[in-house]
Amino acid sequence: MKVSSIVLLIQSSILLIVLLCNPVESSSGDRSSIFRHCINKCFKGCHLDKYPGKLPIYLTLFWWDCSDECKYQCMHNITQNDVRNNQPVKQYYGKWPFVRFLGIQEPASVLFSIFNAIGHLLGWRMLRSSVPNTDYSMYPVWKANLVVSLNAWFWSTVFHARDLNWTEKMDYFCATSLVMFSFFACMLRFIGLENKWSCFLIGLLLCSIYCTHVFYLGFIHFDYGYNMKFNVTIGIINLISWLSWCLNYYKQQPYVWKCAFVSSGVFFLLGLELGDFPPILWTFDAHSLWHLGTSPLCYFWYSFVVDDAKYQLSMQKKRRKSG
Repeated sequence: MKVSSIVLLIQSSILLIVLLCNPVESSSGDRSSIFRHCINKCFKGCHLDKYPGKLPIYLTLFWWDCSDECKYQCMHNITQNDVRNNQPVKQYYGKWPFVRFLGIQEPASVLFSIFNAIGHLLGWRMLRSSVPNTDYSMYPVWKANLVVSLNAWFWSTVFHARDLNWTEKMDYFCATSLVMFSFFACMLRFIGLENKWSCFLIGLLLCSIYCTHVFYLGFIHFDYGYNMKFNVTIGIINLISWLSWCLNYYKQQPYVWKCAFVSSGVFFLLGLELGDFPPILWTFDAHSLWHLGTSPLCYFWYSFVVDDAKYQLSMQKKRRKSG
């Protein structure tokens, strides 16, 4: 089965799971009495054949309905009043108030997610033009990594364009797949693809962990705290693994600094998530800046992959000559 077919099968399975999930998150803003009063008053106009009962097509194209429109308008009316009275900005349904653009809920995060996807495409183009795929054993691994990465950034774009229950879950689950595949690639680089049985067992173990994680969140209980801890744990393990590999080989392969730089950069950029703040200009929040920060790292990552491929190919030639 081709890599793209496997990813499509996994993606379809995940989508089926997330459609059965129910949202559970709320925040102080949407729990406030003034917000509840505002939306209940607005809901009374949802049966009308005019606004808010009838919305412009650019909103309905992004699945906005009267209920969503009432929540959006009430959120911003209350937020503007809070700012005028020097009151702290509150979150609503787990998110800060963003000003949408033509129905796109978080335009900055959408744009920066696309930047990351483009970064991977340009990096893959650089690898293809620099390394012959017939001789490089890790080529299928990096091709699969490209597919997983593009899939993750696609769902990040969709989720930030419109925050719905199923788009949120797809974004979360596909982001987890991105980190776990990076760890899998690191393990393959450690042990070598010639050890096929070990590679298979590691892949089977990681796939089992991932599927169990998705099954628990999808069918048993979607726990935001658990999901965050799981991803942070996997991220730290991934970071330590790649840095350990770099430490082992930096003398023979000085280019590994690029791998260490990217791995460390991604980890330190996560600090933006910890320092969450209301969006600047109601557009740029910590999460969007995290996406902006990761996009240029794609160049350094694929530059490392190209250098590593050339090194592996040169070692293969030396072994052939000595053999």
